[in-house]
Amino acid sequence: MTEVMDVETRIAQADSDFPALFQLFGGYFHEDWRVEHENPAAALSAFTDEAPPEAVREAARELDALLELPLADDELGALLRRGFDCNYIPSNDGLSARSWLVAVRQRVQPGG
Repeated sequence: MTEVMDVETRIAQADSDFPALFQLFGGYFHEDWRVEHENPAAALSAFTDEAPPEAVREAARELDALLELPLADDELGALLRRGFDCNYIPSNDGLSARSWLVAVRQRVQPGG
């Protein structure tokens, strides 16, 4: 995905371009994620504990690809919210979307 693409197209294609991330963020950070998990770290732990190992590895690969895209932080935030249906807002915890995604990548990498 090295071609130039506007953020609205990326949002519209998020589920097909990043299916593992769509499952991670939409499935573990859905609208009621705080009912099921105490904090974002607990939701990520649930993902790494419950998802098949290949799904976790694919999420890590997709995070690498996502973080390489030339997207501004507000664009990454829009992609999280509207493309991945992620209901966690990193700025509520003083984080940028990019810094949170980097932290997520570290958590889902093997041995993370």
